[in-house]
Amino acid sequence: MSYEGTICPCGDKKLPDTMLCDKCEMAFADHPSMLSYKDKSKDIESRRFAATTLLALSRGRKRNQNEHR
Repeated sequence: MSYEGTICPCGDKKLPDTMLCDKCEMAFADHPSMLSYKDKSKDIESRRFAATTLLALSRGRKRNQNEHR
């Protein structure tokens, strides 16, 4: 997985130079980490921590969806 690649941490395809696929972006749109990650007024360390959290959430998105069914 890389920022330049086309594989999202969840395993789906994503656009190059993006962090997450569209499904993950939608799934976590209201998550506090997404809001913090997109807030350009936050310092880089806060945004980096938020990005790390989003990557971890993304890795488990499909597994967690299947558990709720």
